[in-house]
Amino acid sequence: MFSKSANYYDDIYASIDKDYSVETKKLQKFIQKHKKSGGHKLLDVACGTGTHANLLNQHYHVEGIDLDSKMLSVARKKYPGIKFHHGDMLDFTLNHKFDVITCLFSSIGYVRTKSNLAKAIRNMAGHLLPGGVLLVEPWFSSDQWNVGHIHMTVVNRDDLKIARMSRSSRRGNISMIEFQYLIGTSKKIEYTTETHKLGLFSHKDYLDAFETAGLKTTHDAKGLDGRGLYIGTKSVE
Repeated sequence: MFSKSANYYDDIYASIDKDYSVETKKLQKFIQKHKKSGGHKLLDVACGTGTHANLLNQHYHVEGIDLDSKMLSVARKKYPGIKFHHGDMLDFTLNHKFDVITCLFSSIGYVRTKSNLAKAIRNMAGHLLPGGVLLVEPWFSSDQWNVGHIHMTVVNRDDLKIARMSRSSRRGNISMIEFQYLIGTSKKIEYTTETHKLGLFSHKDYLDAFETAGLKTTHDAKGLDGRGLYIGTKSVE
């Protein structure tokens, strides 16, 4: 995934003004509305470099989990007071449960297939306490995906220059993004590439996965940043 760009991930998204603070405030409102349990334990699945987790840690006892070891390394250096686990959303097993589980920034798309979507949602739901809430920010659907779209992001600091260019493609129900990076520091200029593959799921696919996992499900079309948000609450019984 981000194994080649993890050390520059925060710099890249800072350059496009991704506002984690505003997103977290919106997320907190959704949690307060839908959470029925009384505790404050939160797990951020696919936590990346930990920025959401750190902001949420102001309101909850937060842990994070991610499959990408290099992203976790960045998160652990940034936020040594937060416990970060290495694991796959499909089958991670922790020995305790949570009042809130989040899976943000469309990370759910990396499961790629409908069967894996159902498996991931079921696994996350299984780590919820009664009355707990699962919040998942979806990836694009099939009809939203734009094949052949090219995009460029630039970091232009005195001490760091990055040009990241991407191009979108598609193979069946898998969206593909080819990233090419040119990275310059005072020590060297380097070039690297990454290819990301994410599943294109329908609204029904998400609803089916949540409901099969036994969650009372709500969909907010706007969500945190225009991509929507699926919210599932576990029964208190």
